[in-house]
Amino acid sequence: MKLVRFGEPGAERPGVWLGGDDARVPAEILDVRAMAFDLRDYDARFFRHGGIERVRALLTERSRKTVRSDTVRLGPPVARPGKILCLGKNYAEHAAEFGSEVPARPVVFAKAPTAVIGPFDPIRLAPASTVVDGEVELAFVVGRAAKRLDAAGAMPAVAGYLVLNDVTDREAQRAGQQWFYGKGFDTFCPLGPFLVTPDEAPDPHGLRLFSRLNGAPLQDGRTSDMVFRLPAIVEFLSAAMTLEPGDVVATGTPSGIGSARRPPVLLRPGDLLETGAEGLGTQANPVVRDA
Repeated sequence: MKLVRFGEPGAERPGVWLGGDDARVPAEILDVRAMAFDLRDYDARFFRHGGIERVRALLTERSRKTVRSDTVRLGPPVARPGKILCLGKNYAEHAAEFGSEVPARPVVFAKAPTAVIGPFDPIRLAPASTVVDGEVELAFVVGRAAKRLDAAGAMPAVAGYLVLNDVTDREAQRAGQQWFYGKGFDTFCPLGPFLVTPDEAPDPHGLRLFSRLNGAPLQDGRTSDMVFRLPAIVEFLSAAMTLEPGDVVATGTPSGIGSARRPPVLLRPGDLLETGAEGLGTQANPVVRDA
């Protein structure tokens, strides 16, 4: 299934995308809440209590309640997560383009939940931000509580996969000598368009990732090039902290980002940044200057 949330910011409803892989092509959306009023949102409670299987059962009902996607806004496909955990330098070529060595163990940082926006919402540059770019990443959503899982038993904790754009203010990142501040600005975490359940993406390590700025290609990589794969990531993270239902984990970005190019290719008001993954859909976020 391709799970989506639709509606105005802060008032999204859970749905199921009934079209193809391109959310820019109008399709029908199953209105989950209209068919099962207690399924309020794709949040921690939903994942904790078997919500995905309940939604799957709704698809077998004869009388479906749907809306047209071209009449509603698509929001992020999961409700605001408790944690957004991210891996840095998880692709060797990306580490190299910053002059870094491949890490011996995962490099972990976080993004602020207030940074989350929908797949077509504007990325808003702060008034003083001039060196900003994006990073396409495969992310996954935690479907059940995970504590001290080993790699062999890690994947059942994954509820599904989605595209995450790790937008970053590079000047703020360098000035602070840490990553959270420059990656945590409001609107710096577009998610979606879909949360794709594992049955539709059986090999998360065989996906193409790509990004384009104003139609020109930037990144083009494959998840098979990850240094640390998903089972190892879950094992490493859950050894230190409980991963909770609804948490989002981003797995790193391939090479080709704009700020590593010479000359740099940076985000400017009026730009359109597209980020996508094979089978998981494509985001298309306009760039604006915040007031």
